[in-house]
Amino acid sequence: MHVNLSIIIPALNEEKYLPKLLNDLAKQTNTDFEVIIVDGNSEDATVANCKEYENKLPSLEIITTKKRNVSYQRNLGAKGAKADWIVFMDADNQLPKYFLDGIKYRIMKEKPDCFTTYCADGYNNPTDDAIIKFINLGMELSRQVENPLAFGSMIGVKKKIFERFGGFDVNMAFAEDSEYVKRLYKKGLKYKIFKDPRYVYSLRHYKRDGTLKFIGNTARLNLKNLAGLRIDQVKEYPMGGAYGEKKTANGLFLFLKEIKVALKKPKLLKKIKKYLSSPEGDY
Repeated sequence: MHVNLSIIIPALNEEKYLPKLLNDLAKQTNTDFEVIIVDGNSEDATVANCKEYENKLPSLEIITTKKRNVSYQRNLGAKGAKADWIVFMDADNQLPKYFLDGIKYRIMKEKPDCFTTYCADGYNNPTDDAIIKFINLGMELSRQVENPLAFGSMIGVKKKIFERFGGFDVNMAFAEDSEYVKRLYKKGLKYKIFKDPRYVYSLRHYKRDGTLKFIGNTARLNLKNLAGLRIDQVKEYPMGGAYGEKKTANGLFLFLKEIKVALKKPKLLKKIKKYLSSPEGDY
């Protein structure tokens, strides 16, 4: 089974973070991949910095668009993907050098239609460890109750499925990543959460705002989303760089909703206890 990858990265003013991800990609033990960066007309050196990796990566394409919309940018990049698998990443991800080989192995072994992976802690302190466990547990529980959530920082899907069922909803300003995975799941497609390999999910929004403020902002956005109120994509739910320092993920508040369901299911409670007692968050 041949597995090649098209990595799609939406970006806006990511001159500080994106080169770190590209450097990680340049060091991958697997070289059967292409990288497509869709830049939202950055005002800094994002594009110039990316061009420095043209000869360091197996294949690099940079697309520039004036439309600053994370879903639009992902979809635009995916249209030009040449590989059988599309992997969406955020510009501030960090990857171990074996990450793509690990993805290839999991795809070949588990044969999913779409997937995400657990996050790894790249900061080595108790607070960050707790947040990462919280995120991983939220994803796992959501799958257990058949209401999967995912983060746009790491979503993989077969190209033919993306073409058949469409991409991310450009009209959604919040939770567009989980909506996409749920849409595929409801079609009966096989969604997997890989426990390894793991990537480093950026916690810069936690660092900037503080955990409590982050949770408060996330809850507020989810309540507005549930109530059907308009969310300003640039001011309230921005992505990447200038809009990436302020971005908020939907996982924390949705995780609390899954906990309410888990409390009614003894088997899930047992899984939670086992998960939290494990140093690596495995079960």
